[in-house]
Amino acid sequence: MKKISRFLFLPLVVVSLTGNAAYAGNHEAKYFLSNGEAKLNAGHYKEAIAVFTKAIDNEPKLSRSSLSEVYFKRGFAKSALGDNEGAKADYKISIELDRTPKDAEAYYNRGIAKKTIGDSEGAQADFRIAAMHGYNNAKKMLLTNDTKDTPLEVNTDAKSFLSSGKSKLEAGNHKGAIADFTKSIELDQKLATAYFNRGIAKRLSGDKQGGLADFRKTIEVDPTPTNADAYYNRGTAKSFTGDNNGALADFTKAIDLNPMYGEAYAHRGKIKEAMGDKQGAASDYKHAKKFSGMLP
Repeated sequence: MKKISRFLFLPLVVVSLTGNAAYAGNHEAKYFLSNGEAKLNAGHYKEAIAVFTKAIDNEPKLSRSSLSEVYFKRGFAKSALGDNEGAKADYKISIELDRTPKDAEAYYNRGIAKKTIGDSEGAQADFRIAAMHGYNNAKKMLLTNDTKDTPLEVNTDAKSFLSSGKSKLEAGNHKGAIADFTKSIELDQKLATAYFNRGIAKRLSGDKQGGLADFRKTIEVDPTPTNADAYYNRGTAKSFTGDNNGALADFTKAIDLNPMYGEAYAHRGKIKEAMGDKQGAASDYKHAKKFSGMLP
């Protein structure tokens, strides 16, 4: 299946607050959502499922569209762990909760969910709407001259190898992870997150030059990221290539898109510290600990 290239992030929703209790409840639910996304992005699927379940337990504090996103992401995590039936169940709920998505990414996600449960026609319809709004992944799904779903299947296979590679990377199987990420890239040469994760695997296996080449490719193939995860990945890649100013800008953009992105705060703090901004670094480390328990 993104990026999960999630990959997938929700826009910041501005609401009218009627009291501190309501705000606290909404903040807590959003925290679980954000933390779950961070776990998912890191490939910690079991932990992500646990956190998304907590977000679901806070259901009254989430809008239907946000709750739909939670079920979709929990479904993705289940799928990555091989629980296909559990994933399909979550995808079905995700579809039911958001009948009228508000943006291109939400339509794309719903299309993925429909495709997974066997509704190819409904999936194509959602991909068309997402593509009309400029969502590049949706455009890739629709690049065909006939009525077959070949591009859709190819993209899904690429995401499948990406998920498998992340699981192997988490388990310490660097060689296996590199092989899966390579297969993912062969199927989708514009899948920036596959280059990024392969770069991580190569560095961990001792191939620093190979890792550096993949980080440069990450930056090259995704010049205009569309969500917080993509900016975070590109920022990390830039930091490895020595572009601290570029990394700082990307981490800041990731935080703008997701103000509770703990890992982005932690990495931005390291960049600020390296650049001599100790006060700014301390502030970022404080946010990193608050939102993800992550220390520099």
